[in-house]
Amino acid sequence: MIRISEDSTAEDLIPIAKAIHVLVNKLPVSIRSKNKPGVRIEKGKVVDTNYEGYVLKLAIMLGKTIKATPIDGPYKGLPVIVTPIVENDNIVGAVGVVDITAGIFDDILTLSRRPELYKFLPEDAYPK
Repeated sequence: MIRISEDSTAEDLIPIAKAIHVLVNKLPVSIRSKNKPGVRIEKGKVVDTNYEGYVLKLAIMLGKTIKATPIDGPYKGLPVIVTPIVENDNIVGAVGVVDITAGIFDDILTLSRRPELYKFLPEDAYPK
């Protein structure tokens, strides 16, 4: 069983990071616990198992989702979306996705929420 705690290590978080990485079509993913550095995954590979992540730390501290463009670090100049991981009302970590499309990913998500685009979906795919 996979369980995330405030003290999860990078190695503990790798399976979750890999799954999210695949779900977001292999956009870079980073994840950390509240008290320990985490992991970065890019192009299907673990590239860092001691990742601090300023925006990850900020999401943990503020307890909210952050959309930002870092001014330093490996993702300098690229939009990121980071959200805290909450268990029983306690923030235990944070996970983020790097939008290497420079914003197109976020635009696509916005467009996909437009009801007038539902006409392009098959009948059985309409939201209920």
